[in-house]
Amino acid sequence: LDASPYLVSKMDWNAHKLYRYDGASKRWIRFVDEPMTADIVWQIQSELAPHQSPFVLILYADKTKLSSFGTAKGYPVIARCGNLPADIRNGDGPGGGRVVGWLPIVKEEAGERHKTGHVDFKRAVWHEAFRKILEPLRQRSHTGEWFICADEKERCLCPFIAILSADYEEQCFMSLIRGGKGLFPCPVCLVPKTQLSKYDMQWPKRTGEEAQRLLQEALAQRTLHEREAILQGWSLRPIQNAFLELAHSDPYKALSFDRLHAFHSGLFGHHLWPEFKKHVEKISHDAVKQIDVQYNNMPCWPGLTHFDEVMGLSFTDGGKYQNIANNLLFASHNVLTEEASPMGYMLLCAIRPFLELDAYIGLPLHTEWTLEDGEYTQMWFGAKLEEYKEFTANDEDSKNWEFPKAHTWQHVFDDIRAKGVSRNMDTKPNEKLHGPFKEAYRLCTNRRDVSPQLLAIDHKFYVAGHIQDLVNHYDAKHKAQSDNPQKAKAEPIGGVHFDLGAQRPATTIRALMAEHAGDIAFSNFPRRLGTFLTNAYMANNIPLPYGHAIKFTPESEVIEYRSLRVSYESMADWRKSTDLLRCNPQFHGHARYDSVLVRAEPDFIGRLLCIFTCNVGSTKQPIALILPYDRPSGSMSKKDADLGFYRVRERPRQQAEFISLHSLLRGVLLVPDFAKDGDFLVHDLLDSDIFLRMKSMMSSLQ
Repeated sequence: LDASPYLVSKMDWNAHKLYRYDGASKRWIRFVDEPMTADIVWQIQSELAPHQSPFVLILYADKTKLSSFGTAKGYPVIARCGNLPADIRNGDGPGGGRVVGWLPIVKEEAGERHKTGHVDFKRAVWHEAFRKILEPLRQRSHTGEWFICADEKERCLCPFIAILSADYEEQCFMSLIRGGKGLFPCPVCLVPKTQLSKYDMQWPKRTGEEAQRLLQEALAQRTLHEREAILQGWSLRPIQNAFLELAHSDPYKALSFDRLHAFHSGLFGHHLWPEFKKHVEKISHDAVKQIDVQYNNMPCWPGLTHFDEVMGLSFTDGGKYQNIANNLLFASHNVLTEEASPMGYMLLCAIRPFLELDAYIGLPLHTEWTLEDGEYTQMWFGAKLEEYKEFTANDEDSKNWEFPKAHTWQHVFDDIRAKGVSRNMDTKPNEKLHGPFKEAYRLCTNRRDVSPQLLAIDHKFYVAGHIQDLVNHYDAKHKAQSDNPQKAKAEPIGGVHFDLGAQRPATTIRALMAEHAGDIAFSNFPRRLGTFLTNAYMANNIPLPYGHAIKFTPESEVIEYRSLRVSYESMADWRKSTDLLRCNPQFHGHARYDSVLVRAEPDFIGRLLCIFTCNVGSTKQPIALILPYDRPSGSMSKKDADLGFYRVRERPRQQAEFISLHSLLRGVLLVPDFAKDGDFLVHDLLDSDIFLRMKSMMSSLQ
């Protein structure tokens, strides 16, 4: 990494605390995103000598099945550099994850699997193997080592492990605790196994120093019984932890919340989702079919997985579970009603704060305020889950909620403050690297002693990728030098705000109206368009062309477009985001007319009916015909309040109106209310920006 000029130029060599001035509160608000902006690197750098720089390591380890039947397995250890930004660090190219070790998998002998001696032996092998992987870092973590980096600056780098990214099973190996059946199953704190679902209690945190002291005390005992009595007080194994031999690398502080396994495939996929299906199945077979139909009828959106059916799924990956969860309330609120299934409705009321908590956890940047809001939502979810637990306690098939993943989410905001946002700790980028190993096993090995073969193949792929990266940077550099600045392209009509696509041939307003004959939204098109533009010019103090009102005739020329990219500053991280929107009567065989959020006083939502440009004097104006949506009058219904729905209702078609494309804020996905024609629900879980925008709009209603 340090030998690459490009990567070194992107590296952050010092911890820092970042603040942004908020004009409304007139305060400087701290925010965190990368590990270098969070507390743990700040604390560790304060312990280093002034000439030393932190070299932040993120380690991941997990078994994977190499063959279809699972008979062949691999156990890669993947490292990432926390000094690099997440976009590079979590990517597939240079600067992304690298396999730095391959752990042995102890063969399970018949009858030995659950015996204490065999379990301890597996963990001893695991840590001894990891000790070999960490060997090059051991001395350097204490003293640092001088490097001349690619920017020709000499730095004394001190490597340490800031984040251990793993599923619960691997976290038990890393922390050397006794797992879900131990007295204290959490790898981070000392919560008793009978109190795992208690959301409003704090427990002492584990520390490497105390774990080492207890281990030494236990090993000094004369009898096995005395040793076990000491170790069971922390649910520890009698094995030396390899991570504690490195400086500044306390494994109990480094172990991190894993959103993929703990939330998406864990708490939701293995617990909340089966509970949901159970309540639907208790209503009727027709209710099961209706859920599948409504999932299938969910509108399309980029990045949102579409499901033909979900109720028959017994297992899928964490990413699919996340999409199922995000659509669940919209696809089921008219099935699991308070009347049809009181228990099911109460479960939906608990799933709403779960989804909001997941959205807060997934933010790409956290401020002091979003952390506070997230912790409030954390308590809200805990309270709703406790209500559901008590309400269903006497049910004949009630669920036991005392399991580790019902607890681990309680540490997530401590992790974010210490290590940055959740994508720094997530296992998802690392699990993507399992795929190439499976392909290499299938296509490039002889199926015998595959570990050396796979590691050699991985190294060849890395070398090839590195060479390609050097070629790409060389080409980009020389292209930039050879480009003629005088031949720069003209700025598009939308500037950096929007970009029109899928252009149609130029046509007349008469022809456009003929295409939409029978649609009252297009009636009196020329007159209404002229009136809109005249009023817009006057409102913005723009001189009217030719000094009089703007007028169009049926023969005036327009150019229609059927796709639109809208760029905006995300409320989540203040970076540019882009929505790809469609306004197309035949998009892959179906009509698709997306909706938008329009800047006004107040902002409102409308559905695109037509996107076009027209000439006004010597200026080309980008216009959209939209059908606005209104908030229903009166107070919010109980169901909407319980499930967090932002409801809108479409206006009569004759009330369609024109807007300038410059007034667009972003795209919006509207889900039809399957219980009420003409009503739509705003999908607020698509991304972090729409989640925060809708939270703000919802708060104005309450």
